[in-house]
Amino acid sequence: MTDDIARDPLARALLTTLARSRGTNDPLGSLARTVLTGDLDLRTAAAVSWHSDALQASFTEAMTRRDALSPDQRAEYERHARQLRDLHTSPDTEEHRQE
Repeated sequence: MTDDIARDPLARALLTTLARSRGTNDPLGSLARTVLTGDLDLRTAAAVSWHSDALQASFTEAMTRRDALSPDQRAEYERHARQLRDLHTSPDTEEHRQE
């Protein structure tokens, strides 16, 4: 990966999961593999129409699902997201110890 996202372990884990779980003809899998291999940075890869169309559709679906959650369910997802973010930005993580 050729941009700052390469340093974000959570983003890298997400891209790796997409790359491994999506087929070769899947636009989100293609986007992930393109970024992970360093062929394009994330911004450039996301601007490719095949990738951007899939990102938009996935985003729309995610927002629809999120909006259908009860306030308690939504709060729980947000709590988990904060925990993941904090886990990967903590100075105690391996990445920060190596810097």
